[in-house]
Amino acid sequence: MAKKIYDWLDPSKQAADYLNTVLERDDVLKGDQTLDDLLENDDDDNQSYSSEIDVEVDTKTTPRNARNEPKILSDIPEREQARLLFLTKDTTIMQEGSLSNRRIADLRSFFLEVHVVVLTLREEEDVAPVRLFDNVWLYATNSRSPWRMAYDAYVVVKTQLIFGGGFRADVIIAEDTFETGLVGCFFSKKHKRPLQVHISEDFFVTSFIEAQEYPLLYEWATRYVLKHATSVRTKTEFQRQAAILEYPDLTSVTEILPNYYNLEGWKNFVPTVNLRERYPQFKFTLLNISSMRKSSRALEALIGAAKILHRYPVVGLIMVGNGPMRAVLERYAISLGVQKQVEFEPLPTEVLSFMRSTNVLLHLSEDGEDDDFILEAAVARLPMVANKDGIAGQLFVDEESACLCAATDIECIANSINRYLNENQDRALFTNRAYDIVFERVEQDYGEYIKQYAESIQRCVVKEG
Repeated sequence: MAKKIYDWLDPSKQAADYLNTVLERDDVLKGDQTLDDLLENDDDDNQSYSSEIDVEVDTKTTPRNARNEPKILSDIPEREQARLLFLTKDTTIMQEGSLSNRRIADLRSFFLEVHVVVLTLREEEDVAPVRLFDNVWLYATNSRSPWRMAYDAYVVVKTQLIFGGGFRADVIIAEDTFETGLVGCFFSKKHKRPLQVHISEDFFVTSFIEAQEYPLLYEWATRYVLKHATSVRTKTEFQRQAAILEYPDLTSVTEILPNYYNLEGWKNFVPTVNLRERYPQFKFTLLNISSMRKSSRALEALIGAAKILHRYPVVGLIMVGNGPMRAVLERYAISLGVQKQVEFEPLPTEVLSFMRSTNVLLHLSEDGEDDDFILEAAVARLPMVANKDGIAGQLFVDEESACLCAATDIECIANSINRYLNENQDRALFTNRAYDIVFERVEQDYGEYIKQYAESIQRCVVKEG
């Protein structure tokens, strides 16, 4: 496992000094203060806080005025359900109808209150707090810059969830180890609440760390947050193993989050983008979607596809992703002489539109974060050239429901693409079989999923708190 440790004499001091510079504040962390020092010095009753969120709040929607319950936090054992504070950078939570929005809304049946703070950048219009249901609230930070998001989230929590002498939430969820993790850690330590950190990124891989805008600060924050986390949830087994290897004390409290694949929603999805119209010069289009890290094997996909692109000028490759390998891929496309047949697209909020308007998916990724693309392609009936050692190899049979290759077998990749180019019958046969396999073998019980998701959070209070 690739990993790089940065040795600092005093990482918390350097991080504090840097944050002071970018935020242009002298009351966040001063001099040689650490986050722990700030926790000790913070006085809820005697300090006033100003926010740059500039949100015009409808007081009728805030927790202070919406409930008639006691304001002082009662002991958790005295209540059947806990109050949840959820910190996230996932802006799709605010999009009605999205899976993230639905999941947050459905947690209302398992928790007494659900408060979601979404770290967002400033929009043209201010975003007021939204009360989804009687016990579910959404707050957007609407920050002026990425560096303000963590502080603005802190202000939102302090303004909305601390009153009457108590802190409203019983358990805190942070969806990353940087901004939301630091905010969650602050309130967890100050108010003695359990903190559960959800990890969906490869925080331990050198290439991922170095791809961050400020890798040293990111790594320090990750170490600080995980050191103080009550429990951890990861998206993949690979991430879980990496977390407990680096932090053995978390072994018994680190689990994989339940996953839900919205197959019916994918099947009925109406495309919003047509790549055939966007790139009319291509008569046959190959699609590669990934996190564009080394483990995504996008480079191997490009090299394998280049053999076909040289042979057929009307064939194009569209590479989709935002990761650190993108610049490398662009240079390789030039060096391979196929730059006129390779187009790059940023990762959109949904990829099904791309899948519905291309001819073949190249997916060689070893990154568990990219597994969803295989399932979406199967539902979209898109033929696949996939990694035989990944999720495709577990679900499909080579030359029956997909073309499976080793990630480094360039000849196999090129031959598989060529097969799809020349065998229309195979394309139809393979996609129909892959579609049937996914619907037969992949769990679709949303009710059971949301129950397991809620219970995974509740264990942070019941067993690990």
